[in-house]
Amino acid sequence: MIRKTTEQNKKIPPMATFIRYGLPFVLFVAGASFVVASALDGKNKERDLATGQSMSKSERQAKMETERDNMVKKMEHMAKVEFDNTKRIERPEDILERRRLERENRNVWYKRLGRWMKIV
Repeated sequence: MIRKTTEQNKKIPPMATFIRYGLPFVLFVAGASFVVASALDGKNKERDLATGQSMSKSERQAKMETERDNMVKKMEHMAKVEFDNTKRIERPEDILERRRLERENRNVWYKRLGRWMKIV
């Protein structure tokens, strides 16, 4: 048989229970919600900066217009240079044949003879 002492019979007042257990829990919950909110806010700001959504609609529109103008200028410049799409590309065999003919023309006997005479 266990005897209850007078200290065990005393009840803890409700205000002391709240201060001891409730107040730290409420502070923890409020602090956690503040930390989570600020973390998400920072994440959203970083994402907006990375995607370019942080600027206003008019700034984005002005930026897009300047990029468009630059692109149009480049396209106009390219249109001034005529481009012939029908021009035939030489085949490798044709290139080799052309080089062989150039080499033969360069090495004909009368041109070689002239080279030897100039050196001497």
